[in-house]
Amino acid sequence: MLNKYRDRLDSLIAEYIKQPLPQFEGSNGQKANFDDRIWFHIDPNTGRKTRYLCGLHGIKGKSSAGDKAEFALPYPYNYLIKIWIIETTNTSLSVSAKQSRVSIARKLFSTMTGELCAQTESTIVSRCLKSAKDGERLRPFITFCVDNGLMQNISFSSSNDDRDRTGHAEFDARVEKLPEIESLIALGSIFAAVFKNVNADGLSDKEVNIKDAWVATYALLGLATPSRLSAEVPVMPKQRLKSYSEGEGEPVYFLDYKGSKGFKDSKTHVLGALSEELKKAINFFFTLCEPARILCRFYENPKQTLKDLLGSFKVEEERIKHLHLDCPPNLFTLGYAIGFYGVDVRIQILKVGAELSGANNFTRRQFFEEKPIYFLTLNDRLSTSITKGSPYSSLPYLFGYDSLPKPFKKAFPDALTATVGEVQEWWLFYFVKSLMPSFPLAYSTGESSIRLADALFCMQGNWIYGRVEGGRGSGGKPFQISPFALAPLSTLGVLAAQSLSDTRKQTIFEDYGFSSELAVRPHSLRHFGNTLAHLSDIPNELITAWSGRINPEQTTTYIHSSHEDRADRTRITFNRSEIDTREIRVVAQENITHKTNLLASLTSTGVCTQDLTTTPCDYLNDFVSQCFMCSEACHVAGDVKAIEFFEKDFSFQKSRLEAVSIDIRLSVSHAMQRWYVIHSRNTFILSQLIHLMKTSQAGFIIRYSAKKSEFYLSNLQTREISNYPCVLPDFDEALKLLMANRSEDEVSNTNPQLQSLLLAFGLSAEGV
Repeated sequence: MLNKYRDRLDSLIAEYIKQPLPQFEGSNGQKANFDDRIWFHIDPNTGRKTRYLCGLHGIKGKSSAGDKAEFALPYPYNYLIKIWIIETTNTSLSVSAKQSRVSIARKLFSTMTGELCAQTESTIVSRCLKSAKDGERLRPFITFCVDNGLMQNISFSSSNDDRDRTGHAEFDARVEKLPEIESLIALGSIFAAVFKNVNADGLSDKEVNIKDAWVATYALLGLATPSRLSAEVPVMPKQRLKSYSEGEGEPVYFLDYKGSKGFKDSKTHVLGALSEELKKAINFFFTLCEPARILCRFYENPKQTLKDLLGSFKVEEERIKHLHLDCPPNLFTLGYAIGFYGVDVRIQILKVGAELSGANNFTRRQFFEEKPIYFLTLNDRLSTSITKGSPYSSLPYLFGYDSLPKPFKKAFPDALTATVGEVQEWWLFYFVKSLMPSFPLAYSTGESSIRLADALFCMQGNWIYGRVEGGRGSGGKPFQISPFALAPLSTLGVLAAQSLSDTRKQTIFEDYGFSSELAVRPHSLRHFGNTLAHLSDIPNELITAWSGRINPEQTTTYIHSSHEDRADRTRITFNRSEIDTREIRVVAQENITHKTNLLASLTSTGVCTQDLTTTPCDYLNDFVSQCFMCSEACHVAGDVKAIEFFEKDFSFQKSRLEAVSIDIRLSVSHAMQRWYVIHSRNTFILSQLIHLMKTSQAGFIIRYSAKKSEFYLSNLQTREISNYPCVLPDFDEALKLLMANRSEDEVSNTNPQLQSLLLAFGLSAEGV
């Protein structure tokens, strides 16, 4: 039997298979092809390497995990997923968002029964969608398939969405986003313990657990600033805590932050109460990470002199006398200069003119001699033995291993020795190719990046990945625990988040003797900072700017003070000294401009906060009151003229709905049915707005958030904001009941066309 959808899919595959794939690699590092089970996308601008699994959903692991034949999707979906990867990587989304879109498409292929074109709303929702986010991630793929004729259009809503949407339930859910106070107190104790022996300049004469110091500093920055921790903190530039004061006023402390989510780089205020602890932590990493930054500069340009590479870094006196500052170092003499080896350590090198061919393992030792590391040259030859126990082995010690990982042996498969220059050339290639493809840039878990040599938290791999005594180490990739390796900044964010909140493993709380039940999700610190600022009477607009947001509406979702607290504070502080006789929306316009520093324009139903001088209004809706439901629209409680206007509009929209409800085309027109549901919902929201404008205190500003399905009521005098959830009826169910009763209605109505026409003009058909 002919299948038009399958034919179109085969044609689409044939079209894409012809295209070159210069930006993709397979798991073996070779050019990608459509039979691979793993693809790596190489960003053409930054070199950042991102892995995409192309097989069955649910496979976990890194690198080549998922590259087995039994994990492959069946044809043609093993090819269609790669087409979707090509399309997704060409979008401007973050890397994690792209991976999520590909993952949900793989989940659909892995769980569906039969062909893609045979899937229905119920099969997709029941087998693939577990949350509203799943639906949002899958929808672009369904749209792509529909646009290319691979399946019929499917409209699905989020599944398992049986949440209590009452006002109190919404507030309780928000409060759960705040960290427990016990956990915050514990974090303070942990920070004090970690930095116990560190002075204000960040220096310590005793060993400090660097991994714990990073986690504690990460959490401290979350408390001191409402930043996007994993996206912004790892890419902070090298700096010290700065301050500014006017006259003899109190100093204001701030740090330079890289922007995220489209927000520009900024100077971010930090809480003065935490300034001393933060100064200590920032100074600690400022000094500690300088050797890693020197390595970055060497990797960028190995021909620089040692003096240029070191910059202001102070080499120990007993070392510097052995070094030639005006000459370019090699990899290992640079390691010596920045403290990777002991002052007088010697290693085995091949004697000049010695020949190892024909010598066995027992006689080779006589061909080697000792040489101090600081005297090594690019032409010195080292044994390629990968085990530290060999009497003439040097490279395992130089790289910080007991036994070198496999990639080294693959690079020198048959050679008995290699020069320092050859090893250095291989290492520079391997580091960029396998450990950090985006180098010299490094990325956070988002899209923010920084030149790694300029990063405050530029860390050596052996600090982060640890070492297993007598073994090969616990790094995620070969050579990651070497001091010459550098930790990806995205790894730092993941490490801190796991140490703070992943109760499946031992958290930092347990490491320092606290209960295993304590945990802090990093993002909850952002909620905590916003709520604390709100309770301290900081204006919403300042909190928005401090948090790195563009839209003040988003800030209200991060504020978790109770409705009772807000009401009490309003009753205490709100006191209008006189009654203004001007039109209420004119007063509101002036208050908005004065209190929030936002441009405001009068409209027929309130005030608009969009800067219409630079950005003309392009908002359209299906109502007479064109500003209704616009995110920039502000309506004023007690505005009599606006209320009258909205009431007339509401009456007209009800007539439109009644006209459509008896239209004979409704039962067969999906577009008309969809309009009926959407317009019923929006008309209901209009009725709620009218109710609030009538019942709220005069002068309150009312805004509607379509994303959260709730109204925000702002008191410009006290800067208090309260939330009013808009609990929507089930209009889809209402439409079904309407359709079920249509047959009876059509029998009783002798002329439905005339009834529909009259209702369109707001007239009744009685007596016709």
